[in-house]
Amino acid sequence: MHGRVHDLVWGTVRVVVAVVLLGLAWQMAQTAERGGAADLAFRRLEIHDAEGRDTGRLKVCGDRYQEPFCLRAEHVTVDDVMLKLNKKGGARYQIEFGRSGGRTLDLSLDVDSEDQDVVEAASGRGEATLYWWRDSLRLLKVSAGGHERTIRAAHYPGGEFTPPAAFGAVLAGLGVAALWAGLWRIVRGGASRLSWPWQTTAPGVTFTLAGLGGALGALFATHSHSVRTMAWTAGVVGAVSAVGMARWAYRWTRRSLPEVDRMEPIVPVDERRFPGVVWGPGPWKALSIGWLRAGPQGLAAVPPGPAVGTGTFGVQPFPGPLRLIRVRTPYRDDPLRVRFNGSQRKSDEVKQGPFAVVAECEALGGPAPGARVLIGADRDDMPYVLGVLSAAASFQPDQDDQDSHDIQGSSHEGSTANH
Repeated sequence: MHGRVHDLVWGTVRVVVAVVLLGLAWQMAQTAERGGAADLAFRRLEIHDAEGRDTGRLKVCGDRYQEPFCLRAEHVTVDDVMLKLNKKGGARYQIEFGRSGGRTLDLSLDVDSEDQDVVEAASGRGEATLYWWRDSLRLLKVSAGGHERTIRAAHYPGGEFTPPAAFGAVLAGLGVAALWAGLWRIVRGGASRLSWPWQTTAPGVTFTLAGLGGALGALFATHSHSVRTMAWTAGVVGAVSAVGMARWAYRWTRRSLPEVDRMEPIVPVDERRFPGVVWGPGPWKALSIGWLRAGPQGLAAVPPGPAVGTGTFGVQPFPGPLRLIRVRTPYRDDPLRVRFNGSQRKSDEVKQGPFAVVAECEALGGPAPGARVLIGADRDDMPYVLGVLSAAASFQPDQDDQDSHDIQGSSHEGSTANH
């Protein structure tokens, strides 16, 4: 697949993923808004003292407090308690309550470790009071053996805003990061030949960390449910991340590119095999086996595996001499096998290079004179490719007497590509 088509396809995939993530984030935001409204409304059930401080008690419907601004109490008996699941810090119980009129109510409840003894002791002979608000059970008070515990149910307000708000912030950060990467590859993928960290990687990490910052802000917005708090934390974390990623991208460029510019040829004394690909027209396409051989015999495509003597089984010599033009990092419009050659390295015997480099050459003779030929290899192996080309340039045999196993090339030009 051509590089531009690859950008369009994967850019579209990223945009679709971004739409899904942002849609889920919107749903989480709506859930958080409803949960936040319930949390704030629940405060009207709290009883405060003369100074306005929360006393820790709630309004229960009766002579003094009327619905809907109070908890409706229902007195029941505990008929049966069954342990369903043990978990760290507590357990889940299936509790059967006896209600008035011979009715029953089954409830699955998570109970903290300090309340388990009372819940288990209440089985068959205990009593409980259920507290309802907005047609759902919020609290229950269990009594058994002279002890009493107040346990929160799953629908207890006070934390209904935080989980969906935090999860939505994370999804929003990931969605914006995916949207940026997708749109950039669709719009700018064909205009920019180079792949730099600040194009998609740095913005993507920045947006993702900003989403995590918004999730952190949701924890601090538990009592106020303020989106402003989440926006502030997301902005601060995003700004710090942007500065950090910009510094990383700058240092990456300053460290990596000079290593390519200063790459010196190494003439191999012994045969050396390493992952690498060759791209070019006509017979050059047949050399994309995935491994190259550099040695006194010249350059050739070989089957994967370590070198075994100088055997010729499966070896495909280069079909003509090459002139080195430049050594550079992969371009976005390079074939995918050349761009992602570094990801093909799987042998434990060969050290993994940070990224692939490309030797851009011109065919001087053979079946396609003047053709553009690309040789992709890892950074640690490319000097041996340059060494073979430099060694071949030290002599110029007649083209009619050229052996098919020898590779001719021009001398290494003094300067490489100006990135």
